[in-house]
Amino acid sequence: MVRSSSSLLSLVFVGLVARAAGAQPPEPVGGRTSAPRAAIPSSNLTLEKPVSLEELLAFAEANAPRLAIIRSTRGLADAAHVAASPLLPANPEITAGVGPRYGITGTGVDADVSLSQRLYVAGERGRRRAAAKRFGELTEAEIEQVRWAVHCDVHAAFHRALVMRERARLAERVLAFQEDLLRVVQGQVNAGNVSPLMLRLAQAEVAQAKQALVGARQALLVSRIQLAQLAGWPVTHPPDPRGALDSPKDPPPFETLVAAAQANLPVLRTREAAIREADARVAVARREVFPQPSLGVQYRHEGNPTAEGPYDIVLGTLAFTIPSFQTNQGERALARARVGVARAEQAATLALLDGQIAQAHSEVTAAAQRVRSYGSEILPRFEENLGLLRRSFELGEIDMLSLLIGRERFLKIQSDALDTYLDYFVALANLERTVGIDLWTDRHVEGG
Repeated sequence: MVRSSSSLLSLVFVGLVARAAGAQPPEPVGGRTSAPRAAIPSSNLTLEKPVSLEELLAFAEANAPRLAIIRSTRGLADAAHVAASPLLPANPEITAGVGPRYGITGTGVDADVSLSQRLYVAGERGRRRAAAKRFGELTEAEIEQVRWAVHCDVHAAFHRALVMRERARLAERVLAFQEDLLRVVQGQVNAGNVSPLMLRLAQAEVAQAKQALVGARQALLVSRIQLAQLAGWPVTHPPDPRGALDSPKDPPPFETLVAAAQANLPVLRTREAAIREADARVAVARREVFPQPSLGVQYRHEGNPTAEGPYDIVLGTLAFTIPSFQTNQGERALARARVGVARAEQAATLALLDGQIAQAHSEVTAAAQRVRSYGSEILPRFEENLGLLRRSFELGEIDMLSLLIGRERFLKIQSDALDTYLDYFVALANLERTVGIDLWTDRHVEGG
């Protein structure tokens, strides 16, 4: 009976942290493949079946609301390309006029019709097309940045749900422990060994454990709903994460992460694309200062009120704008300012990157060490002590209050262990977001 009752409070993480204690650090990171995973059609997934991390990541790739919004900006890039593609910068312009001509011998009628077409000059069309191309590249970089953010958020939310599930299981074990203890106390009261006050205390502990279980299950449901919202999953049937909590592992070396971030971090690609797009806008604005030519043809009819009769005249025309007062100075200044902003944002991102990686790296390392410490040292000792307290209580060596104090200390330690595990996953998600590589799997790892 003693051994069976003690097992009701079996350690939530014993198996996990036992593996974690022997976990080896991952190999150095060579780089991340940035190509999106192929989306799994929703028909391949059922709302009732537990969903793996890989399945949920693939589902989010296709259905995440944030990704749907950012991907809609591709329409803007396509429109910019269409706007820059016409062979001619504007529609042809036609002008017509008619009026009387007065002379000594009578009157006549003059009429003229002209057709003109503005032309590109000095590579104007090519620069507009180049600017549209850069805008498209910037759009794709921004999409990739959001895609990676969703990837990291789903990772963190998935593991948060796993932790919440372990909390619910712990609450179930606590309730079972309290119900078993209540039966023991009832027997002792019936035997006249303890006061009925102990029975009421045990009943109160059972009621409290039931309330704690309700709260733990609600927290689990909320975490699953949050996961569903991130991935675009139906919130009426939030995903049930499949799998166990991963064993903690130390991140790759700091220098390796810095190199990986410089090669893979989506925000750096976005900053670079923004600079190229702004430079292309500057080139367009400068080219628009040039005189803009229009080529045309004009037909004129002169109704000469003389014996010589009317005249018909055909003229070729060439017109230029004169960049005197309006030299596109406003657009040029705006374009240069955008370049300055883009370069400043890139410099700030690079300046902060090393510090952000160092902080995230230290947080992951420290959290992993704490999880291992709980698993290899703290939790096993407290579990053993609780078993001894339970046995002493059943032998009448200690009262129930002492047992409950011991139990509360053990539950606090278990709760702290779960908090530490959650801290580890949050820190790992932040490091993954900071360096732009997948740290949850070994797909990014190269030998050596």
